[in-house]
Amino acid sequence: MDNVSIINTPKMHTNYGLAMPRRQQKLTSAQTIATLKKLQTSLDVESLLHNFAAIAAQHVHFTGLSFTDAVNNIHIKTDQTATFQQNYHLSVQDKDLGTLLYSSTKPLKINELSLLKELHQLLTTNLMHALMLQEMQIRIMKDHLTGLNNRASFDENIQRSYSLCQRHKSNMALLITDLDDFKRINDTYGHQFGDRILKHYAYVLQRSIRNSDLAFRLGGDEFAIILQPASSQSTALVIERIYTEIKNDVLLSEFHITSAIGSATWRSGETIESLFKIADEDLYNSKLNNK
Repeated sequence: MDNVSIINTPKMHTNYGLAMPRRQQKLTSAQTIATLKKLQTSLDVESLLHNFAAIAAQHVHFTGLSFTDAVNNIHIKTDQTATFQQNYHLSVQDKDLGTLLYSSTKPLKINELSLLKELHQLLTTNLMHALMLQEMQIRIMKDHLTGLNNRASFDENIQRSYSLCQRHKSNMALLITDLDDFKRINDTYGHQFGDRILKHYAYVLQRSIRNSDLAFRLGGDEFAIILQPASSQSTALVIERIYTEIKNDVLLSEFHITSAIGSATWRSGETIESLFKIADEDLYNSKLNNK
């Protein structure tokens, strides 16, 4: 999924206690130390870039700033109305970090370009650490076999979705699904083939849901999907689409692999535990009806 953030820089003269001399060519020692301290306050990529934008705005007159990192798929929106753009590719220790793009109404001056070079040198190490931390966090939340979000990610996201429902009175639905008689697959064709089926089933689930929905592997052959926003009608459509995709899938059909799905729609007063219990009971009833 894409992470999209916006750096707003309407106030380009915010005072951080660092007076900018006219036509300053280099950072002073005090400015360098203050910049490093500010950049080291957070290892969150978005926060780091916001801090950097505020610092850079004291030395360089730009109207927008964007950062693009192809690996982590982070995009920070820039000012599309600016006439001039200045592009910088960032790297450290032979590791590509991404690209900064400055937008401005006038070409950047020579002294501003010189200051940017210094500021980028102060940014790169912190940015590298922030990107590495983000990559580790993403890996921790991913199931290594299927590439779906894992149980830890599910616990975090179901809590976030639940909080949204409580605060904004929005709706969500929880789907619980597993493969029918998956033990037969492992016993007949071996665990390696069973893993292949799990990966393919995860792919089928992913292509059956909307971009706003999230799919998870809870463990074994058990999967969950959070639909948000959701209504009874939209939930039924998603379930029908999943069943259709499974029925029409060449690999799953060849080995007579079917699935059951249980669902629960959040209602006021519902807890996460009761929501899961309702979906789990519905999954059990779905299996009975499929026999």
